Amino acid sequence: MAYFEHAPLLPLTCCLIAGIAVGSHLLPTATWLWPLVLLAMVVAAWASDRWPLVQSIAIHVCFVVVGMTVAPHDKEQPFDRPGQEAVVASLPAERPKTLMVELLLPQTGEQRRCYFWKDEAARTLTIGDNLIVSIHDERFVWSGDWQRGGDGFNQLSRWQRVRLKALQWRGQLLASLRQQGGDEAALAVLAAMTLGDKSGLSAEIRETYSISGASHVLALSGLHLSIIYLLLTLLTLGHRRFWLGQVLLVVAIWAFALLTGLSNSLVRAATMLTIYSLFALGGRRHAPLGVLSFTAMLMLLIDANALFDVGFQLSFMAMLGILLFVPLFNRFVSQQWLLRHRLAKWLYGLACVSVAAQLGTAPLVAYYFGRFSTWFLLTNFLVIPAATIILAGAIVVLVMPAASTALLWVVGMLNSTLQGITKMPLASIEGLHPTQLQVALLYVAVGILYALLRKISCIAKSVQA
Repeated sequence: MAYFEHAPLLPLTCCLIAGIAVGSHLLPTATWLWPLVLLAMVVAAWASDRWPLVQSIAIHVCFVVVGMTVAPHDKEQPFDRPGQEAVVASLPAERPKTLMVELLLPQTGEQRRCYFWKDEAARTLTIGDNLIVSIHDERFVWSGDWQRGGDGFNQLSRWQRVRLKALQWRGQLLASLRQQGGDEAALAVLAAMTLGDKSGLSAEIRETYSISGASHVLALSGLHLSIIYLLLTLLTLGHRRFWLGQVLLVVAIWAFALLTGLSNSLVRAATMLTIYSLFALGGRRHAPLGVLSFTAMLMLLIDANALFDVGFQLSFMAMLGILLFVPLFNRFVSQQWLLRHRLAKWLYGLACVSVAAQLGTAPLVAYYFGRFSTWFLLTNFLVIPAATIILAGAIVVLVMPAASTALLWVVGMLNSTLQGITKMPLASIEGLHPTQLQVALLYVAVGILYALLRKISCIAKSVQA
């Protein structure tokens, strides 16, 4: 379609993703072949400049081969590691029978999610602790298979130590927040929405947010970072082209991403906002779809394992849906009328973004979580303004800790409202577990819907002309 002529990186990114997906299922012994194939395709692309179609095909195949070259092969391999040094990289998170802990292994550079049997010693683990552990298959660490000791922290890279220091600071902020007291459920939600710590969320709260379609506000993502970006922009008094203001904004959003754990969704959003800031400094227009494609390509080339992360998939598909469908939805309503009715403009814009994001993520949500939240539009009308108030309030609480009481009241009201939505008729459709083929077909249907809406909008525009 002509739309993609303005986003040439999108098909190349799709080729890279296809190469990673295919390459991850091939035997590692075949990886030596891909650099040779890549070299051959680069030569073919260079030599076929007289035949644009052949050159285009060769370039796209190059990206497929690059994906196959960087594809991971050991993401599901079992392992059994005898006693070795490790560093705790997360606070223990409660599970029904275990405590989940992220461990950094200095000897291999890996980060592994492990499960410790519940006991008092395991509950006292904190970020940065040095351990000697034996990790068994299935990632369980038995009570007698770990002890404190070693010098793992000093063996980490400088970047890993900086990241752990930021997480330690987050732990101090969480401890300070909990010292204020208040409802445990509200505290857990506030910690998740502002600092990315979901360890305190109970199964009941998780289920409430999932059924109501509000799970996205519990996982820090582009929504949260965009709100913080806008709030900080207000503090610059609107001088968006002032270079010092833009530099401070970029530093602030990356500091927040580092503080909250550098999830894939936050890295995506921070990278895109950084690119937008660079365009703003140069006074140039940016192509959002091209920026999204470049960001995905960059992240996958750095870490191809990110493709198999649920947060990465949902984040990019939500953003892709918004960038594709929102401009189409805006063609069906007079922009002059919306400018004269500010409330209607806000409501329509929020509805467009919500529906577009749902179109991008619904097949994946059904595949991974087996449900579809039917009241997602009503939920978003509530949680997005609430998230803005909560994030702004969290900034105030850093300066005035006494304001935490009012902030927790807002969070508590949000929890109660979402619990009410879960009790509404047909709050969610359960038992949806489509196969990978069915998910692919659902996205084909979404693509057909996009093409149909685009055609209708073009016809309507020609009739009006």
